[in-house]
Amino acid sequence: MKQIKIITPADKPGTIADITERLAEHGVNILGIDVTDDHAHGVILLEAEPYDEALRALANTGYDAVSEEVIVIRIVDEPGALAKVAARFREPMINISAMRIVRRDGGWATVLLSTADNDAARVLLQDCLA
Repeated sequence: MKQIKIITPADKPGTIADITERLAEHGVNILGIDVTDDHAHGVILLEAEPYDEALRALANTGYDAVSEEVIVIRIVDEPGALAKVAARFREPMINISAMRIVRRDGGWATVLLSTADNDAARVLLQDCLA
C-alpha cells in the first residue's frame, strides 16, 4: 500500500485546508489522513485516490510530498502485541521508520508500518500481513 507523506512548516494555519482544497480541485478522494505537529514541523500522511494525481497536485503546488510504501498488518489487539512486532526487526537490524494503528475492531488491530527494507519486513511479517 502507498501513502503520501507531506512535511510542512509548523504553526502555519490553513495548511490542511489548502492541501485538502487542492486535492478536491483535482478530483482526488482522501481515504485517510493523519496530521501531527511537533512544533518544528508538521507531518501529514495521506491515503488518496487516484494516487498519482494526488502526488502531482501536491507537487505542482509546492508541497514537499513524497510517496511512501507501507506494509499493512493485522495483529491481536492486546498489550504487548506491538512490542512483539517491533522485536522481530531487532536481530535483522531493520529500522522501523513509521508505525501507526489505523483501526481497532473486534479484538484485532490494523497497523501500517514502513521500514528501511520493506521487502525483508514482509518476509518477517508473513504471518500477519493483511
